Amino acid sequence: MAGIIYSGDWLQHHTKMISEGFKVDRIITDIPSFDGRWNGANGVQGIGTIRDLVSATVRAGEKMIDNPDGTMTISCTGIAQEKLNEWLAQQSVWELMPDSTWAMFRPYMRKASTNKHFWGRRDDWTFVQTFRKVGSSVLLNKDAWPGSNEHNNAFDFFPMPDSMNDVELSAFRSPFHKGEHDAKERQKWLAKQGISYEEVELSDRGGLKVVGQLGSDAHFTDGYVVQFSTDPADWHHITKRITQLVSLGLDTEIKEMFEGNKFRGCRQLAGGNHKHVMLSMWMLATHTNAGDKVLDPFCGFGSTGAACAIMGRDFVGVEMNKTRKDIAQNTFDELFTKKAVG
Repeated sequence: MAGIIYSGDWLQHHTKMISEGFKVDRIITDIPSFDGRWNGANGVQGIGTIRDLVSATVRAGEKMIDNPDGTMTISCTGIAQEKLNEWLAQQSVWELMPDSTWAMFRPYMRKASTNKHFWGRRDDWTFVQTFRKVGSSVLLNKDAWPGSNEHNNAFDFFPMPDSMNDVELSAFRSPFHKGEHDAKERQKWLAKQGISYEEVELSDRGGLKVVGQLGSDAHFTDGYVVQFSTDPADWHHITKRITQLVSLGLDTEIKEMFEGNKFRGCRQLAGGNHKHVMLSMWMLATHTNAGDKVLDPFCGFGSTGAACAIMGRDFVGVEMNKTRKDIAQNTFDELFTKKAVG
């Protein structure tokens, strides 16, 4: 098993990788669409650059995936989603995999007495989609993840709402992705629920963070909720911490590397909060097979790479920010020799 993360511009890297005959089995990525945050080729920013990122990603899939059951799993929003829809309508090699589209929620808070939930997510029409080659019969293996019934998040086992009527959605990310602190999602929900809270200034990156004093009837929750349909039976809570799923069978040393911040890469990646790695592990379990080579062209701090190291997949990442690239590589290197799944 191997893992390598390249530093630099995906628009340039994908051309070089294609010319060198680079091959992978899967692409799993969240295409960035923050206005003005991502520098494209020659430092150019804006709508055209974001659309170019989509084109580069799907072109990489077309050229690098020759596995007949290879897949591309792509998350994006706003103008990036529009470009992805254009690509799908203009080609005949790839198709949307049946029963594979899901929305990705963040369960921010819950009021216990009424089981009232506040989940933040992207705009209603934005989702995660998996594409397979026309003629392939490959499907997601939704039963490959043990579930979250044993998850204790400092109050009760996580109770799902009875319907979408009990979930309050945020919808603020079109045409560009916008951060939760900028949108003040939690503050708006707490005010509507009559729940007291405090705010602290995030001096290092701007905006406000909500903290403390929610009382015994209201709780911060965390992790992710994956929703395949409006039926609560198709909702899956991905827990916040890597040790909260006993049935996952993780090696003790893997748990200690995250919970105890035992090694530098894991400490920098997780910081005591493993929800991104947990979501990536769920995606690998349900969307890939052991031994697959997975490409993430926008790998960030490397949560997908960490999950690949834990779950026995080869990993290739590309990341523009060198600091993030180094953290991603350090984390993979620390994890990949460990026997993770018993």
